[in-house]
Amino acid sequence: METARERILDAAEARLLDAGPGGLVLDAVANDAGVSKGGLLYHFPSKEALVAGLCERMLDGFERTLSELSQGDTDGPGAWTRAYLASTVTDRGSPADDTAQLMAGILATLGRDSAHLETVRDHFNRWHRRLRSDGIDPRRATIVRLAADGLWLSALLGLPELEPAEGPGVIDALRDMTRPSS
Repeated sequence: METARERILDAAEARLLDAGPGGLVLDAVANDAGVSKGGLLYHFPSKEALVAGLCERMLDGFERTLSELSQGDTDGPGAWTRAYLASTVTDRGSPADDTAQLMAGILATLGRDSAHLETVRDHFNRWHRRLRSDGIDPRRATIVRLAADGLWLSALLGLPELEPAEGPGVIDALRDMTRPSS
């Protein structure tokens, strides 16, 4: 059964995705979650704490997905890098889920709050170290990460994405880079 905290995070995420940072109004989030504003403030004492909770949940979810995909990969070295690529972008090169849009809202809401941005940086630093020790050439793993992050960031910023005809070929080339070179 979903807890009140999870319902609040679900409601906040939906508001952020639907209406952007301006839609993240605590009264509305509480109403959507079926709790009082006091109930929301019990779990998240401020809007900043709520946004930090959203960020933490998103990063933890990405971490779980990476672990599940890499553990299920039986193709040998490069499993973590392949999991990172698959968790970040689809075969067409678009974001694998709504995290780019969600992160845009979170970043806009956090602004320049360095403590929360440091949490994001810590996660990415840990993932980068893991990629560099994935059993393939660390330079190739880094190129795959940077390309996947670039495609994801393009969606976050509304920049041009890959052309539909070239997307699968680009992702296939990146996937090939996750295999040990001969």
